[in-house]
Amino acid sequence: MLMANWSELHTDVLEHLTSFLSLSDFHRFDAVCRNWHSVARQNRYPPRQLPWLVLGEDDATHKRKFFSLEENRTYLIDIPELQGQHLCGSSYGWLFTMDVKLNFRLLNPFTRKCYDLPPLPPYNNQHDISTYDESMQQIWVAKVILDRDPSHSSDFTVLMIFGENNRLAFWKLGDPTWTLIPDAYYFFDDIIFFKEEFYAVACYNNNNDIYLVNTGPDPNAKRVGPHVKIHGTFAYLVDYMGELLLVQRYREVFKDMIFITKRIIISKIDLEGKKDSEYKPIEGYSVFMGTNSCITVDPGKHPAGCKKNALYLTDMPQQVFETHGSKDFWIYDMVEGSFSRYYSARQYIPDSPIWLNPNP
Repeated sequence: MLMANWSELHTDVLEHLTSFLSLSDFHRFDAVCRNWHSVARQNRYPPRQLPWLVLGEDDATHKRKFFSLEENRTYLIDIPELQGQHLCGSSYGWLFTMDVKLNFRLLNPFTRKCYDLPPLPPYNNQHDISTYDESMQQIWVAKVILDRDPSHSSDFTVLMIFGENNRLAFWKLGDPTWTLIPDAYYFFDDIIFFKEEFYAVACYNNNNDIYLVNTGPDPNAKRVGPHVKIHGTFAYLVDYMGELLLVQRYREVFKDMIFITKRIIISKIDLEGKKDSEYKPIEGYSVFMGTNSCITVDPGKHPAGCKKNALYLTDMPQQVFETHGSKDFWIYDMVEGSFSRYYSARQYIPDSPIWLNPNP
């Protein structure tokens, strides 16, 4: 009986097979042989699925841990470019990584394509790249996002929150250095690319203020939204089906520096009228939010693994200092106002968990 040579399967057949693979199986498919690797690289991404939660490294194998919400299962995936890397942002299926020498990169974990980013601006008056401390790796950059998918555009901009005072800086492909946003000295919580513009939210005088961030020839940050009274310890900007939402997250600190989310307040932001109002969703979509660019998902396409009208919250950057494990992973029902867990960490997670969108 003759055995089939699977490495010689026709390209059309292999491409069809990839349409049924999960993220983990896609990486296994990629590693089978040269022919299958070529097909995987041409397809770029596995089929549409829910975002995956990227966790830390496995101590024994140094493979990266990925949590699949649809399967309620954690996978170990060998991506050498992620070994020893701190993750500080994700957009369009790309990850922003930083090593212990503070080398900053943009990596596509599917294609392995990488962009080396310029050296980071000084953290404050005492710390710059030449006097770095390894502990700075986890706090130098709070969040980074893109305005375009580098897989489909050679003209993209990176915006980040960085430094001791959470300032803003941007980089465009081809620039030799980062450009600081002048006069933007407020403590920025979050950034978003919304309707072809960058926006940021900052805490100032007991309010959350919305800023339009200009990354053109005359960079600046101009307040454009209403003063929203602060009711939380952290604020997110969310694109919810074309509506700009401000999500405030209130966290309480328990013994051993364990942070637990106790309340969520959602406001709809009217930029033109400069006013805010309480928001209750009716569309039924869900949002995955955290250090990543916010990801909106239609639960109707994923009935087994995603709840309607829900916010999927990852742990916060402060959690890296906890010694008894990350606990703050919640599904918040925006209609009922209730919390439930989607992931329980059994041990200390030394890196901030981050959502990765495999469907750019």
